[in-house]
Amino acid sequence: MTKREKRQGTCQLLGTEGLFAQSHIIPRFLGDKALGQAHRIELGELGARPRLVFNSWTDGELCSRKGEERLRDIDTEAAKIFRSHGLSWRHFPLAENSSRTALGDDGVEIITISDVDTEKLRLFFLSVLWRCAASTQFRFAEIHLPSEDLDYLRRVIVGEVEPKIEDWPATLLLLTDAGEPQVLGPMAQEIDMQSLGFDLPSIPIFRFFFDGLIVHMGRKSGDHGLLDNWQGRVVGETDSLCLTGRPYFGSSQEANLNALMHEAQREHSDQTLRILSKIWDIDSKTRVNTP
Repeated sequence: MTKREKRQGTCQLLGTEGLFAQSHIIPRFLGDKALGQAHRIELGELGARPRLVFNSWTDGELCSRKGEERLRDIDTEAAKIFRSHGLSWRHFPLAENSSRTALGDDGVEIITISDVDTEKLRLFFLSVLWRCAASTQFRFAEIHLPSEDLDYLRRVIVGEVEPKIEDWPATLLLLTDAGEPQVLGPMAQEIDMQSLGFDLPSIPIFRFFFDGLIVHMGRKSGDHGLLDNWQGRVVGETDSLCLTGRPYFGSSQEANLNALMHEAQREHSDQTLRILSKIWDIDSKTRVNTP
């Protein structure tokens, strides 16, 4: 098979045989422009060498063209929601119908946005969960689901079944000032409730970063306990979004990026320096050419 020939196989979304398409795992409306439409460094998660990237991640052996069209339709609806309500750095400012309540003097706040199509937004988050779990690419290795859950999510995405609100409940954290443009792979983490002042066990979650919007998602379907713990903040409960807001600087997202950068400089110093030099050169030319 030559480089230009596409692979054939079974579409994991539709179950049909045919040519594979390039399926975006992190959609282009969040990935490409989060990278400034230029080269950016992909830091060496899981021990991989850093490299230059041009856009968000894709998988060429996940879906057929028709399967990718279904995912694209879901992404298109989500993009409208992000854009109209200001839900990521490139879509700031927040919508005019949002209310903001400060929780102290450290910039942490509760943000409420009314009249949001939270069902479509939740379907988008569930579809990204399925893409990451179904993909065999190493950068999504931490996102693992049992085969029966994968099939259930697949049926949700194609419209065969309606998801229940207790299936992989999701809450949102918005970084309210823009940090360094970045695309960080999804991770399996635990929320340490005791460190937050609650005498409760840690909560296992999947963590997704979408250009300043962080999604904390439960790791299992039918999670009534987590739904009760997060009551009032779970995406899809009502037609309003309830987000926690906090500044980027001093956040765990900033700490994650700095830790990955330090690891890249320590383990692959020459490669990292070459990439950063290339990025600085591109950025300087971009600034000069901007009117």
